[in-house]
Amino acid sequence: MDPSIIPALAAVISAVVGGAAGEAGKSAWTSLTSLVRRRFGRETAAELEPGANSTSTEMAEDLVNRAGADPEFARALAAWMSETSKVVHQQKHDVVNVIGGEARITGPVVQAGDVFGSINLGGRD
Repeated sequence: MDPSIIPALAAVISAVVGGAAGEAGKSAWTSLTSLVRRRFGRETAAELEPGANSTSTEMAEDLVNRAGADPEFARALAAWMSETSKVVHQQKHDVVNVIGGEARITGPVVQAGDVFGSINLGGRD
């Protein structure tokens, strides 16, 4: 596994451990520790637990090093990261749109979060 993935993996781990993904994050964390436990045993999985004196970056480095020596684990870790990063992204991008104060609205207003694709506000006259 390419070591350049370490910062991205560390960010996903940090978001999950920090609670950014809510219940889905708890499930993702359980999934990761189960994956590690199946491949490397309970002691290794225990080393991943938050508060085990490891930062998210150190955890990511350890996982990537293990993945470098174990192609099956590398595939499983990549799949975990892909799925979990989607969950983290969805949870971290909750949007609150507010119009208030002295605002004067004289036309339509569109408030949105992430938009993937075009927005059409009506036909042309």
